[in-house]
Amino acid sequence: MTSRLQFPALSIKGFRGIRSLEISDFGRVTLLTGKNSIGKTTVLEAIRLFASRGDNRSIISLLEDREELLSGTDEDGNMVSYPNFVSLFHNYNPGNGQDVPSPIEIAVAEGSNRLTLNLIDSKEHEDKETAFIDDDLPLKDLHVTVGKSRRTLPVGPIDLRFQGRFYPNRGGLARSPDNWPDPIAIQSLGPGLPNNYEVTKFWDNIALTDAEDFVVNALRLVVGEKLERLAVIGDASGGYRSLRRWGRRFVAKFSASSDPIPLKRLGDGAQRLLGIALALENCRNGILLIDEIENGIHYSVMPKLWEMIFKSAREGNVQVIAATHSWDCVASFAFKSNETDEVGALVRLESGEDDLFAVHYDEDDLKAAAEQRIEVR
Repeated sequence: MTSRLQFPALSIKGFRGIRSLEISDFGRVTLLTGKNSIGKTTVLEAIRLFASRGDNRSIISLLEDREELLSGTDEDGNMVSYPNFVSLFHNYNPGNGQDVPSPIEIAVAEGSNRLTLNLIDSKEHEDKETAFIDDDLPLKDLHVTVGKSRRTLPVGPIDLRFQGRFYPNRGGLARSPDNWPDPIAIQSLGPGLPNNYEVTKFWDNIALTDAEDFVVNALRLVVGEKLERLAVIGDASGGYRSLRRWGRRFVAKFSASSDPIPLKRLGDGAQRLLGIALALENCRNGILLIDEIENGIHYSVMPKLWEMIFKSAREGNVQVIAATHSWDCVASFAFKSNETDEVGALVRLESGEDDLFAVHYDEDDLKAAAEQRIEVR
């Protein structure tokens, strides 16, 4: 019996480049297609935002990922960056005399807690001397509502901290109220390769469990059957400087060699498969998002990759939502979705006059498209 999906459907209004979009049918595994810049990544971001219930760090992470930051000086004259909450809202430009943008609304099903974001004038910084490069982009706070719970996320300076991520400075981000809805377990990958910090943290959560074998078997799809084991090590020379440079990292042991080798020597495909396998094991009963899933993966590996994803998604009750530009990825997905009892769905995003709309392909449609090479990307 198929478990209930976290995202049976999705409604997005007023978020980034999407004025309005309805996706009515997700599968256990869903593949998003569409032209470049059509909005596939924005859909994945909306899912991340909803799953986090508008979490402070999730919002900051979305802005940092797209470098949507405002540079200026704080009250002490130091150069700082501020989150540009304005950039989250559809076609909103304060310089054009528009006072208030339409709210962002994200929902997944009837009766679920709707996430709503509104911009409000910043109160915390109105008396401080803050010099911005662009005076047409004033400071704005973010009002976050989930169901009946509300809070304000005040804009504040942020600093570049550990592992290249932006985190709030000086306690600028408010805590969520005690009655705030719980987030949905979610992991997000791509379009680039995961960094050492992310994958070693994932490994710590599964160390000395059967999931280690699952990850090793996944890597064998690209590096061959001679792979025996994986391990995470620190820099052997020790010392503060070497740890800052290298940190913890993966090494692989092959039957043909007595010495382990750095995993990164095996290429992008191995790192990509490692990230996918580890993420699947780290978001059981949750959601895995994969942007540009084909990156680094040879087309001949795609059928085995989808087979692994469908099997693991079923066993771990994971809902997988991926995006692609690749025909080989689509064709492999089509055939593998017809070989499993779990539902696979392809959703193609297309643009209308002022909206996006979703074209849904069920498993029969997908099979026919793959056999006849009908364009669905």
